[in-house]
Amino acid sequence: MNKFVKDKINQSMNDRKQHHSRFLENCSTYDSFLELERKAFEAGSLSRKHKELMALSISIVTKCEPCIEWHVQQACLAGASDKEIYETIDVAIEMGGGPAAAYSRFALNALDFHKEKK
Repeated sequence: MNKFVKDKINQSMNDRKQHHSRFLENCSTYDSFLELERKAFEAGSLSRKHKELMALSISIVTKCEPCIEWHVQQACLAGASDKEIYETIDVAIEMGGGPAAAYSRFALNALDFHKEKK
C-alpha cells in the first residue's frame, strides 16, 4: 500500500479520535448519535457483523471515505472475512454503479491497512 493511502487512513483515524471529545463537549446531538449508533449495531435478529457489512455497503454508495474505513475496521473486528467484505463490495457496486466501484478501491485499501495492523 502506498504512503499516501496509509497517511490518508491514519489521518482519518486520528481526526476521529481527536475530535470525539470536542463533539461530546460542544455538540448537543453527538451523545445521542453515539447512543443511536450503539443501539443500531447491537446484535439482534442480525449480527453486529452483518450490520457492519450493510453499513459498509451504504458507506461506499454514499462515497464517505471515513465511514468506509470505520465500517471495514468494525466489520473485521466483528469477524467478517475478506470474502464477506468482497461480497459487500459487490452489493455496493450493484447499487451505486461506477462511482461505487471507484470508492470500493478505498474499501480495499482500508481492508489491507487494518490487516497490516494486526
